[in-house]
Amino acid sequence: MIQFKHISKIYNKGKEDEVAALSNLNLNINKGEFVVIIGTNGSGKSTLLNLLLGTISPTEGAISINNHDITSLPSFKRSQWISMVFQNPAHGTAPDLSILENFRLASLRAGKKGLQIGINNSFRKTVEEKVSSLGMGLEKKLDQPMGSLSGGQRQALTLLMGVMDKTDILLMDEPTAALDPKSSQVVMQLANKINKDLGITIVLVTHSMKDALHFGNRLLMFHGGQVIRDLNQTDKSALQLGHLQEWFS
Repeated sequence: MIQFKHISKIYNKGKEDEVAALSNLNLNINKGEFVVIIGTNGSGKSTLLNLLLGTISPTEGAISINNHDITSLPSFKRSQWISMVFQNPAHGTAPDLSILENFRLASLRAGKKGLQIGINNSFRKTVEEKVSSLGMGLEKKLDQPMGSLSGGQRQALTLLMGVMDKTDILLMDEPTAALDPKSSQVVMQLANKINKDLGITIVLVTHSMKDALHFGNRLLMFHGGQVIRDLNQTDKSALQLGHLQEWFS
């Protein structure tokens, strides 16, 4: 489904502070996988996500989704396949708009945008049903401004909005880094449910060893711009915290 062919990304090429973030990377991610990516800072994890999202371009190589070459495709045109959940819960939402209005904008993500938001009773009911699944009581507060919510509430809603419209791939860049443990658990369990129930491919970058152990069916470890470990579901299920700590030591 997702294919990286001989991908290299060099920042400040030819300068004294040149950095090779990725080096001749070849990687395939299959449809429906929940891929967890770990590694030290500067290992290439976030660069991979940004290359897929289209916010940066590779120095060399090609990227494809469903056999469509997206290497030079601008990020807004990739929205037909890709949604993104950022580390900061404030990103990806409009704080002055209501929860309901944010969901309406999210539902238009991959389609043509009109001049009207176009909310009706049917849409409200749909959003109420989706939001109620979080168990946060937010389905009763759909007219409340998004910016008035806690970080955990916003991140959980952002995750729901990411799959409000048709999407094939959900990218998650340290989505629980700024959350308390309870909110983190809600967000990760929701991501797991989205993967299992909807078959959406998820690529998660995380520094949480707990999340790396308990979520996902494939684990990649990056170091020096390369994948140095690639574990399938069977091998991943046998991992313990001590193994991960040893890898990082």
